Amino acid sequence: MDDTDKLVVSALLANGRASWTAIAEALDLAESTVRRRGTRLMESGLLAVTALENPYRAWGGWPLLLLPRARPDRTLRLAHQLARMYPVKTVWVLDNGEIFALVHPRHRAERNDLTLRHLPLIGDLLDLRTLPVLRAYTLAGPPQPPLLTAAQTDLVRHPYGAPGLAPGPRLDADEQHLVEALAVDGRMSFGRLAAATRTSAATAQRRLDRLRRCGGAEIATVVDRCQVGLDVQAVFFIQCDPVSLADTVKQFTSRTAVHLAAAVTGPDHLIAAVAVPHTDDVHRLQTDVLPGLPGYRHARVQLVTTFIKESGMVYRDGHWQLVEP
Repeated sequence: MDDTDKLVVSALLANGRASWTAIAEALDLAESTVRRRGTRLMESGLLAVTALENPYRAWGGWPLLLLPRARPDRTLRLAHQLARMYPVKTVWVLDNGEIFALVHPRHRAERNDLTLRHLPLIGDLLDLRTLPVLRAYTLAGPPQPPLLTAAQTDLVRHPYGAPGLAPGPRLDADEQHLVEALAVDGRMSFGRLAAATRTSAATAQRRLDRLRRCGGAEIATVVDRCQVGLDVQAVFFIQCDPVSLADTVKQFTSRTAVHLAAAVTGPDHLIAAVAVPHTDDVHRLQTDVLPGLPGYRHARVQLVTTFIKESGMVYRDGHWQLVEP
């Protein structure tokens, strides 16, 4: 990627469905240039835009964070086995040998089958921690994008921002079909989206706006973050005063590029994944930022060494590909 490509990627990290016109205005580039660069990046497989449903509202269940551990020589094999499972949306390998897997079970039976039947039967599994996600503040982003100024970000960011993925009314069948279509191509035009969901373009646009405004779904841009200078990704396991949790999340996300934040059960109240340029930035967060957060008690941090799956997509044969159910 050259510098112009990186700017286009940064804009799409802020809003994967931002129009080429809005991105061109924000970057002060010709629309034809932005359209050509963005299309080439997606066709080359370096970049993909997808959709993640709010699991609380799609199926009435709750997402899980799985932290399995295998023998060191079997860790990658176990990670790839998990990545092939449709309800498993994200799979990373951490520097301590644990696998970090985010799961959106579609129903209780699927959740129980995964945690009580399928995983325990995998011969490589040595240990498994299962953490139900009580509140997902974000599971796909968007972080403050790299390389863009605040003014540029405001020009492309979705007007409703990221409201978070709280429980709420169940998605109806039409809304579910909309999310399923966008999971394949998150930048699908409203005309194509209307055809895929058998409705009008105006209705498709209205439904998607409502989903994004109310937190029914998130648009996720999937890319190797190293391409835009975010060479280090770390996962913080944070213990804090539960009463202060909302303020802790708000202040932490305002200080760094948090693209996953979730309140979970267990001794760690908050798990947050950040993407930063250097390990010095992780050290700064650990020593300067975290101790100043409201209700902060303790945190441990692990670096991500390997990315297997992101937002339901795996990198295979030179392209980001959606894992189908």
